Amino acid sequence: MAGQKAASRIGKPLKGIRAVNKPRPVGEGAYTSLKAAIVGGDLHPGQRLVESRLSAQMEISRIPVREAIKRLEQDGLVERLERGGFIVKNPSREEVDETFGIRAVLESYAAALATERMDGTTVKRLEETLREYRGALKRGDIARMTQLNDQLDEIIFRASASRRLSTLIGNFRDFISRYRRLLLTRLDYAAISLADHEEIVEAMKEGDQEKVEKLVRRHLLRGKEILLRDMESEREA
Repeated sequence: MAGQKAASRIGKPLKGIRAVNKPRPVGEGAYTSLKAAIVGGDLHPGQRLVESRLSAQMEISRIPVREAIKRLEQDGLVERLERGGFIVKNPSREEVDETFGIRAVLESYAAALATERMDGTTVKRLEETLREYRGALKRGDIARMTQLNDQLDEIIFRASASRRLSTLIGNFRDFISRYRRLLLTRLDYAAISLADHEEIVEAMKEGDQEKVEKLVRRHLLRGKEILLRDMESEREA
């Protein structure tokens, strides 16, 4: 009740921020909640993070919120303002370029390993996911396409059977995941992404590791170029 009264004093609730489950370590819960809101796009680049507002909405004290924000700063998802306070980070062109470049190397290698270790179960899961993706594209269901896009990647990373590689990829995916939804809102790109994945899966089924690596790199770098153009257009507007 006290938390609800406090929340009512600080204005309209922020999207994606919910009360933290108390039995769980509070600091970890605050960090997980904020990170999910940023990665999922509920908190957008440039949005200010006010400790009092967040703590009231999460129904916790300011200390775990402050700790969570500092962790997010270390993750590169939040940045400190010169005048004080924090905002959701809007990455530079150089950061996006570098991150996509690293992803292209890591994910193409993971796909090549998965191709080498392909089995019937993996093929079936990939084909089922592609079939669902086609349906989501026809409906224009961006949320579902985003989920299925992640699912396709996850199937491939698991099939690579390299835990270390999957961990390295995961470190970069959070930085970019919030922009994937923006890319998929462009149905022309969503259709291209589907075609790319269909081509990648076919090459995997053929066992052509070199072709798979090239296709994965092409897919990621194309997405990077579209994102960079959109970022440039927004800055000029």
